[in-house]
Amino acid sequence: MKTRILFNVLLAVLVSIFISSCNKSPKAKEEVLNNAKQDVVIANDDLNEATSDSIVEFNKYKTSIQTKLAENEKVISDLKASINNKDRKTQTLYYKQLENLQLKNTELKLKIENYKQGPTQKWELFKVDFNNELDKLGKSISNTASNNMKN
Repeated sequence: MKTRILFNVLLAVLVSIFISSCNKSPKAKEEVLNNAKQDVVIANDDLNEATSDSIVEFNKYKTSIQTKLAENEKVISDLKASINNKDRKTQTLYYKQLENLQLKNTELKLKIENYKQGPTQKWELFKVDFNNELDKLGKSISNTASNNMKN
Protein backbone atom coordinates (compact mmCIF):
# COMPACT_ATOMS: atom_id res chain seq x y z
CA MET A 1 0.00 0.00 0.00
CA LYS A 2 2.81 2.44 0.84
CA THR A 3 4.40 1.54 -2.47
CA ARG A 4 1.21 2.27 -4.32
CA ILE A 5 0.81 5.69 -2.66
CA LEU A 6 4.45 6.51 -3.24
CA PHE A 7 4.10 5.40 -6.87
CA ASN A 8 0.98 7.57 -7.36
CA VAL A 9 2.67 10.63 -5.80
CA LEU A 10 5.78 10.15 -7.90
CA LEU A 11 3.65 9.71 -11.01
CA ALA A 12 1.68 12.87 -10.20
CA VAL A 13 4.89 14.86 -9.73
CA LEU A 14 6.31 13.62 -13.03
CA VAL A 15 3.08 14.36 -14.91
CA SER A 16 2.89 17.88 -13.43
CA ILE A 17 6.53 18.57 -14.36
CA PHE A 18 5.91 17.31 -17.87
CA ILE A 19 2.75 19.35 -18.30
CA SER A 20 4.27 22.53 -16.88
CA SER A 21 7.33 22.29 -19.12
CA CYS A 22 5.27 21.70 -22.25
CA ASN A 23 2.57 24.19 -21.51
CA LYS A 24 3.93 27.46 -22.83
CA SER A 25 1.32 30.09 -23.12
CA PRO A 26 0.46 31.53 -26.53
CA LYS A 27 1.47 34.97 -25.25
CA ALA A 28 4.98 33.73 -24.48
CA LYS A 29 5.23 32.12 -27.91
CA GLU A 30 3.98 35.32 -29.55
CA GLU A 31 6.55 37.37 -27.62
CA VAL A 32 9.37 35.07 -28.74
CA LEU A 33 8.12 35.32 -32.32
CA ASN A 34 7.95 39.12 -32.17
CA ASN A 35 11.48 39.27 -30.77
CA ALA A 36 12.71 37.05 -33.58
CA LYS A 37 10.97 39.24 -36.17
CA GLN A 38 12.53 42.33 -34.64
CA ASP A 39 15.97 40.71 -34.74
CA VAL A 40 15.47 39.90 -38.42
CA VAL A 41 14.48 43.50 -39.19
CA ILE A 42 17.55 44.83 -37.35
CA ALA A 43 19.81 42.34 -39.15
CA ASN A 44 18.35 43.37 -42.53
CA ASP A 45 18.90 47.05 -41.71
CA ASP A 46 22.51 46.33 -40.74
CA LEU A 47 23.03 44.37 -43.95
CA ASN A 48 21.55 47.16 -46.08
CA GLU A 49 23.74 49.74 -44.35
CA ALA A 50 26.86 47.62 -44.79
CA THR A 51 26.02 47.04 -48.45
CA SER A 52 25.51 50.75 -49.13
CA ASP A 53 28.75 51.59 -47.28
CA SER A 54 30.56 48.99 -49.36
CA ILE A 55 29.16 50.42 -52.60
CA VAL A 56 30.16 53.95 -51.62
CA GLU A 57 33.67 52.78 -50.71
CA PHE A 58 34.00 50.89 -53.99
CA ASN A 59 32.84 53.89 -56.02
CA LYS A 60 35.35 56.18 -54.28
CA TYR A 61 38.14 53.67 -54.89
CA LYS A 62 37.10 53.21 -58.52
CA THR A 63 37.10 56.96 -59.12
CA SER A 64 40.57 57.37 -57.64
CA ILE A 65 41.89 54.45 -59.69
CA GLN A 66 40.37 55.83 -62.89
CA THR A 67 42.14 59.13 -62.21
CA LYS A 68 45.48 57.35 -61.75
CA LEU A 69 44.96 55.32 -64.92
CA ALA A 70 44.13 58.49 -66.88
CA GLU A 71 47.33 60.07 -65.55
CA ASN A 72 49.26 56.98 -66.67
CA GLU A 73 47.77 57.31 -70.17
CA LYS A 74 48.84 60.94 -70.34
CA VAL A 75 52.39 60.13 -69.23
CA ILE A 76 52.62 57.30 -71.77
CA SER A 77 51.39 59.52 -74.60
CA ASP A 78 53.86 62.26 -73.55
CA LEU A 79 56.67 59.69 -73.60
CA LYS A 80 55.61 58.52 -77.06
CA ALA A 81 55.76 62.10 -78.28
CA SER A 82 59.22 62.60 -76.80
CA ILE A 83 60.88 59.58 -78.47
CA ASN A 84 60.79 61.09 -81.95
CA ASN A 85 64.20 62.72 -81.59
CA LYS A 86 66.00 59.39 -80.93
CA ASP A 87 67.64 57.09 -83.46
CA ARG A 88 65.45 54.51 -85.19
CA LYS A 89 66.55 51.50 -83.09
CA THR A 90 65.99 53.36 -79.81
CA GLN A 91 62.63 54.64 -81.03
CA THR A 92 61.47 51.11 -81.84
CA LEU A 93 62.61 49.79 -78.48
CA TYR A 94 60.92 52.53 -76.47
CA TYR A 95 57.80 52.41 -78.60
CA LYS A 96 57.40 48.67 -77.87
CA GLN A 97 57.94 49.29 -74.16
CA LEU A 98 55.38 52.09 -74.18
CA GLU A 99 52.88 49.95 -76.09
CA ASN A 100 53.26 47.21 -73.46
CA LEU A 101 52.74 49.76 -70.68
CA GLN A 102 49.69 51.16 -72.44
CA LEU A 103 48.29 47.64 -72.84
CA LYS A 104 48.81 46.93 -69.14
CA ASN A 105 47.12 50.24 -68.29
CA THR A 106 44.15 49.30 -70.46
CA GLU A 107 43.96 45.85 -68.84
CA LEU A 108 43.83 47.45 -65.40
CA LYS A 109 41.13 49.84 -66.58
CA LEU A 110 39.03 46.92 -67.82
CA LYS A 111 39.68 44.95 -64.63
CA ILE A 112 38.31 47.73 -62.41
CA GLU A 113 35.37 48.34 -64.76
CA ASN A 114 34.37 44.66 -64.87
CA TYR A 115 34.80 43.95 -61.16
CA LYS A 116 31.64 42.51 -59.62
CA GLN A 117 31.28 43.15 -55.92
CA GLY A 118 31.20 40.09 -53.73
CA PRO A 119 32.11 39.22 -50.17
CA THR A 120 34.27 41.64 -48.22
CA GLN A 121 37.20 39.24 -48.15
CA LYS A 122 37.26 39.00 -51.94
CA TRP A 123 37.04 42.79 -52.24
CA GLU A 124 39.98 43.31 -49.88
CA LEU A 125 42.05 40.72 -51.77
CA PHE A 126 41.14 42.29 -55.11
CA LYS A 127 42.08 45.73 -53.81
CA VAL A 128 45.49 44.58 -52.56
CA ASP A 129 46.26 42.75 -55.82
CA PHE A 130 45.04 45.67 -57.92
CA ASN A 131 47.10 48.18 -55.94
CA ASN A 132 50.20 46.00 -56.37
CA GLU A 133 49.65 45.80 -60.13
CA LEU A 134 49.06 49.56 -60.33
CA ASP A 135 52.24 50.25 -58.36
CA LYS A 136 54.25 47.96 -60.65
CA LEU A 137 52.85 49.76 -63.68
CA GLY A 138 53.71 53.13 -62.18
CA LYS A 139 57.28 52.01 -61.47
CA SER A 140 57.62 50.63 -65.00
CA ILE A 141 56.43 53.93 -66.47
CA SER A 142 58.87 55.84 -64.26
CA ASN A 143 61.75 53.54 -65.24
CA THR A 144 60.92 53.86 -68.92
CA ALA A 145 60.70 57.64 -68.60
CA SER A 146 64.03 57.88 -66.81
CA ASN A 147 65.69 55.57 -69.35
CA ASN A 148 64.27 57.70 -72.14
CA MET A 149 65.74 60.83 -70.57
CA LYS A 150 69.17 59.23 -70.16
CA ASN A 151 69.46 58.19 -73.81
